[in-house]
Amino acid sequence: MPGSEQQFIRICKKQIERKCSFGNGSRYTQRDLERLSAYIKERTGVVISLSTLKRLWKDNYKQSPQMATLDALAVVLDHKDWLSFKQANQKHVSSVVKWATVIAISALTGIIAIWVSLSGVFSDEKYSGTDKKFTTPVRIVGPVFFEASKTVTAGIPNTVIFKYDVSNVTADTIFIQQSWNRNYRIGIDQKVGNAISCIYYESGFHRARLMANDSIIAMRPIHIVSDGWEPHIYYSDDQLPVDFKDEKFIMNGALRLDSAALSHRHIDFSKRFWTRVTNSQVFDVHSDDFSFSTRMKVDRLLNQLCSWMDLIIVTEVHIFSVSLVERGCEKYAAYKLGEIEKEGANNDLAALGCDVYDWQELKVSSQGRSAAIHLNSKLIYQESYKEDMGKIVGLIYIFDGTGSIDYAKLEDGNEQIVFEDNF
Repeated sequence: MPGSEQQFIRICKKQIERKCSFGNGSRYTQRDLERLSAYIKERTGVVISLSTLKRLWKDNYKQSPQMATLDALAVVLDHKDWLSFKQANQKHVSSVVKWATVIAISALTGIIAIWVSLSGVFSDEKYSGTDKKFTTPVRIVGPVFFEASKTVTAGIPNTVIFKYDVSNVTADTIFIQQSWNRNYRIGIDQKVGNAISCIYYESGFHRARLMANDSIIAMRPIHIVSDGWEPHIYYSDDQLPVDFKDEKFIMNGALRLDSAALSHRHIDFSKRFWTRVTNSQVFDVHSDDFSFSTRMKVDRLLNQLCSWMDLIIVTEVHIFSVSLVERGCEKYAAYKLGEIEKEGANNDLAALGCDVYDWQELKVSSQGRSAAIHLNSKLIYQESYKEDMGKIVGLIYIFDGTGSIDYAKLEDGNEQIVFEDNF
């Protein structure tokens, strides 16, 4: 890795540590990196695994991180991309390099090694390019065709077949990006055919992009509708999620994964994991005027510090989300209401601290783009947002370890029930 690039990465990490208050300014913790990974996914659409962030923060990497990773870190610091971050911090690196060079020359052992690595290789599922330089500008001289069809009406896995005609497009590289995740890109070889198949392993509202170089030239919404409620367990590393299809997870008036289901799926309790429960469908209610109420809690399984649980209401454009945390861990609390997002690291979100192991009644509502969060019937936060976010298209619960849901109720602006499940 180039010395200057390493300097930029170190400066970037220090600035993120200060902005996100890692370890109260002393050292980072695993929870810091978990929250950073979740924040990056929400802010940029890029999924960076915890193991990748650990290697990065431990300087335990053998080659330069992917450009998508560096771009995402730069966006966390309010820069457009990695190049913009480097330009803004050039003076800091220049002064370090200059001082190091003076020392090296004075010691008569100065060796300056500059390694330049340019790679942009497409695999079947992931785009692994780093600092790809495009030499051919995008040129479109006629119509571009791009459509998608699912092979399964509902449920996962779900194969989506993309058909395209890019004969009127000239560029260095043309590819399909499955959703907001820049790591999942499939290169198009116009000599092979005009169709590509991709597998979606998660239900949700995705936006597939047809891209030429780094420009979006067409987009298609891909709504992977769930088959009712779909729970999955995710570990903190890069393993695929554990699916609970055909398992019993609704019992005694609540949705939860009991010991029998966990044992049957061989869940490893020596590792920290989280549960994601999704119900993805087009609900007949607009996000400008709705009310969603629920009762939820974390199951006492792992006995770990700073447990948490999230509620996410997915819309066609943005999300409404609330992160409730164990009392004393309010630094990790957060909420997002449309384009408005706040984190406990730099805001007073003490009201989101609660006993997550006991039932909590949470309500998120919006009336005329004025959104509110109620916890146990008490209004705790309210924000006004500007963007039209379209209809509600999904409900997601995420629990540290596993969790329980007592009920879920979605109402429109006239207090008419659109969806309700009392399990």
